[in-house]
Amino acid sequence: PDWVEERFRVDRRKLEAMLQAAAEGRGQTGEEFFEKVSMNDDSNSRLQWGPMQLAVEIFSSFTDPHIKVAGREEDVRAAKTKIMAVLDTKSNRVTLKMDVSHTEHSHVIGKGGNNIKKVMQETGCHIHFPDSNRSSLGEKSNQVSIAGLVLGVESARAQIRELLPLVFMFELPITGALQPVPDVSSPQIQQIQQTYNVTVAFKQRPRMYVTTCVVRGTVNNAPSVKEATARLIDHLTGNMGQITIPVSTQLDIATQHHLFMIGRGGVQIKQIMQRTGASIHFPDPNNPQKKSMVFVSGGIESVYLARQQLIGCLPLVLMFDMKEDVEVDTSKMARLMEELDVFISIKPKPKQPSKSVIVKSVERNAPNMYRARCRLLGLEES
Repeated sequence: PDWVEERFRVDRRKLEAMLQAAAEGRGQTGEEFFEKVSMNDDSNSRLQWGPMQLAVEIFSSFTDPHIKVAGREEDVRAAKTKIMAVLDTKSNRVTLKMDVSHTEHSHVIGKGGNNIKKVMQETGCHIHFPDSNRSSLGEKSNQVSIAGLVLGVESARAQIRELLPLVFMFELPITGALQPVPDVSSPQIQQIQQTYNVTVAFKQRPRMYVTTCVVRGTVNNAPSVKEATARLIDHLTGNMGQITIPVSTQLDIATQHHLFMIGRGGVQIKQIMQRTGASIHFPDPNNPQKKSMVFVSGGIESVYLARQQLIGCLPLVLMFDMKEDVEVDTSKMARLMEELDVFISIKPKPKQPSKSVIVKSVERNAPNMYRARCRLLGLEES
């Protein structure tokens, strides 16, 4: 009756390394390690982990496995301390929360989850998309969570951005006479699609006789998407098209971020427009429909650069644990926040010997967020 049970995660990679070393005759096996913890002097704890089952789980999964310890409360605490001294997930693990439009989640996940599985496998991270989005009811969430080691987490963030769709649109000039919509199956357009790995579609607005060409690819293929768009403008409008015909793209950005991205007095958006030469239009904040679509127009390269810089303004949240005995001077924290342009919050975790640290900034400032973590934990910056 006085026994308790506690279930906690251990680091998949550290456990894999232990099992691998044992298989090669170097070091103790998993069974030996956990048996040693269980049989500790006066300890009366019992570990449930199932060596074969666990080995299969960790090698076929991208997440950290759980260990369950049962025994008297003080024994469980002692066993957990010994296990975590070797297999702790928290000492070098972080969670990153990024903003990806819910309309593009399926594109990032890929057919059968193939895209995101590949990212998780390459980075050793667990990536979570909001469960609430599976229901058609209620407000959709844009927040994507990545958990793992710092290098893997940053790599996963960059790869998710690379998997997003990249779409350019341009209108065909009206020549005065009623002209037919170009044929997508024509040899020239087919060749452009195949050469540059893009899809091309034409849309005609009813009663306006305006035809819009839509070129769709992915960010990781951006040079080809830009070249395909230039080739199509050239093919459909003549050699001078690139100079006279602007292209546009649109970004679905949650309305709660609009004012921050625009900046006080519009300063941030003005700077992006000045640097890139593109025009950027945010929807009217007073519109009761609270539209989220942001429009960007200009030359091909200008629009692409403005799109990337807008994404760099999206919020980013870095979360990690700190030992409870680590004291951070408030003046040092204030200097860090000012120097690195981040917001830092440190709070004790209830019933746990650690503190929770939250660092907030924007995507373009991600390197400084990791620097803030290093400084707070007294780690070397790299």
